[in-house]
Formats: sequence, C-alpha cells, structure tokens
Amino acid sequence: MARPTATLLTLPLFRAKDLTLLASALHVLGTRSRLETVQLLMGGPRLTVQLPARVDEMRMLEEIGVVTSELVGRQLMWTLKPEAVGRAANCLKD
Repeated sequence: MARPTATLLTLPLFRAKDLTLLASALHVLGTRSRLETVQLLMGGPRLTVQLPARVDEMRMLEEIGVVTSELVGRQLMWTLKPEAVGRAANCLKD
C-alpha cells in the first residue's frame, strides 16, 4: 500500500488522482488508539508514555504531517498540527 503524504490531505476528493493514497491516509487515522491520541493532543503536547498509540503508530501520524515530535530528555514530546487535521476533514467534506 502506498504511503500517504500531508500534501494528499490538502486535495479535495474529486481532485485526488489516486484514491488509494487517500484510503491509506484515512487508514492511518482509522484506529481507536490513533483517534484517541489525536483527541488527547488537541489539549496540548504530550509525552509518548501519556498516549495510547504506540511509537510506530505515532511515526505514521508524523509521516503524514498530523503530528510533530521533539526529543525532550529521553522521551518524545508529540504535538498535534491542527491545520493537518482540518485539511483531512475538508478533504472529506468537499
């Protein structure tokens, strides 16, 4: 399956040339732990140990531009990029 990109989430559905990529992006957001993680991050940055998603899941979210990470001591601090979530919502709405 092709890897989704942040750019893909900016395209309306009718403009997405490869709906497989869109499906892949939605799949990345499509588990309970990832959705709960996004919801928690809406409240502000959190350390990995404070999130239900595993590090590999967080890396997937980072790859598509939904979150960013920063090393704080020995832990990763994750921050939500609200504009990316908004673009994903707009992609489905249009």
